[in-house]
Amino acid sequence: MKKSFVSAALFFGSILFLSSSFQSKIEDFNPTGTYEYDNGEDGDGTVKVKKISSDKIKVSIFVIGGPPSHNMGEFMKELKIKNGVANYKSGDCALKFIFNSKAVKVVQSGWDCGFGNGVAAGGYYKKISSKVPDMEDAY
Repeated sequence: MKKSFVSAALFFGSILFLSSSFQSKIEDFNPTGTYEYDNGEDGDGTVKVKKISSDKIKVSIFVIGGPPSHNMGEFMKELKIKNGVANYKSGDCALKFIFNSKAVKVVQSGWDCGFGNGVAAGGYYKKISSKVPDMEDAY
């Protein structure tokens, strides 16, 4: 009985250590940088991110739609981030930013995000720089 108690204690201690180690890596994650996607003739986009604090980032998006109009859209907000995910919601527009060390996936719901006609920000943006970007303008 004593042996099984010690084994169980070691097992749960290992789990706690691993989960706290993993959690600290998520909290230490820094999404700061510039991310881009090129969708050929269907448009392209840039996402700039600056970490402000452990739970807040500033995000800037600039997207251009494809032909024939090549409409544009821009967005800049400070957002809360938790476990590599930041969300924005206003009216019909919802943007979800899912970060990893190499990219950000932007998921857009609704069309009333203030972008040009037919322009959406959703997609996979590859990280091209980890430098703190200029955040004066959205583009």
